[in-house]
Amino acid sequence: MQKYVLYAVMITSFIGSMVGSGINVALPSIGRDFDAMTGDLSWVAAAYLFGSAIFNLPLGKAADILGRKRLYKIGIVMFSITLLIAGFAPSIDFLMDIRFIQGGLMAMVFGPGMAVLASVFDKKERGRILGYQTASVYVGLTCGPALGGLICEYLGWRWFFLITGAVAASGLIFMLRVKEEWYGDRGAPFDYKGSFCYMITIPMILYGFSKITDTLGIYLFIAGLVALGVFIYVERQTKHPILDVNLFIGNRVFTCSNLAAMLHYAATFAISFLVSMYLQVICGLSATVAGGVILLQFFMMATLSPKAGALSDRIDPGVVASVGMAINSVGLFALSWLHRDSSLVLVGLILMVIGIGFALFSSPNNNAILGACQPKYYGTASSLLATMRLIGQAFSMAIVTIIMDVNAVQSVTGADNEALLEAIQMIFRIFSFICVFGIMASLARKKKEGQTSI
Repeated sequence: MQKYVLYAVMITSFIGSMVGSGINVALPSIGRDFDAMTGDLSWVAAAYLFGSAIFNLPLGKAADILGRKRLYKIGIVMFSITLLIAGFAPSIDFLMDIRFIQGGLMAMVFGPGMAVLASVFDKKERGRILGYQTASVYVGLTCGPALGGLICEYLGWRWFFLITGAVAASGLIFMLRVKEEWYGDRGAPFDYKGSFCYMITIPMILYGFSKITDTLGIYLFIAGLVALGVFIYVERQTKHPILDVNLFIGNRVFTCSNLAAMLHYAATFAISFLVSMYLQVICGLSATVAGGVILLQFFMMATLSPKAGALSDRIDPGVVASVGMAINSVGLFALSWLHRDSSLVLVGLILMVIGIGFALFSSPNNNAILGACQPKYYGTASSLLATMRLIGQAFSMAIVTIIMDVNAVQSVTGADNEALLEAIQMIFRIFSFICVFGIMASLARKKKEGQTSI
């Protein structure tokens, strides 16, 4: 049974990540077919992330109530169907809508999937297993652009959705062999009020921060923070909330691990984008060369994540994750000193170091989060972790946008190379500084004597 669960979760983790990253190379073809504007194309990519972020916690709680395996299987079926439907999209608006739905359905798969993994495997090997799941995510992120590009070039962008939909459905074959079911809060009433507050809060915070340089963005972000306060208040008054606030109160490991996850993704998500800009625009290298260099980071992440997860089964996960965060801080600071004539070998080595740091942080930190709560909270904890990841990613790209605006970078065709290089250097220094706060959060999670998981 254990191996079937692992195979199913690895397949869906791979496809979910590939669908998120691979769509970027398909956008030009989609734009030509539908004669779409650049803004519409950006929403084709962003709608998937927004859908996932908005539905993560509500569906994580639904899995605890209705059964994690049951919701996971429903999610696989519906996610696969929407991928196949996307392959026959008649318009750009339809594609944006179906991408949003895909993101929401992926939330039905990712959180419950990790919760099932944590439920079916003994805690002594949980870190190693989560390492395989994390590696699957990284392989999907790595292969997405490459495989997506090949599919789009030789078959067309519609086949990207048709093929990924078929592969995603194969995960159901393995999960159908699993007979056992896992619950966290079986039969409890669903928290509709809290879900509504959460689904209003998240988009306002994410979109508001992404437009923080505009007046509207500031108002939306502030409104999102106010809505967050209302959400917390509502959850504290609810007997069966989608997010039990008591998970954070008195549980330093759970609180600091989630904070560290958000800070880590805020500091690292935009690395590939910035390095690609540096190599192609500043150094004048081809997209193929730039992609090959960036793959070094993902290769280290995918290769070492299972080993780092296994290490966190023997050593305090917080210690392993803190070391990983520290390595990333050093690597990001090193990237901030790149100049026009920096060695390509040096760039590759720094990215490999960051890949090592990423592997040492991610699966051990996931292990620490699930180890800090009781099994009944696995669904909620897994979904909350996914939310922290998406918030961190949104903040990462928002920081890039803000610094580019401050440095008056108007063009990436070579006309503003000096301003672009200064902006890239500044962003990497900011990211390195964010990692310092991440290290502090990671180290602060050490359990007090006698503290138990909530």
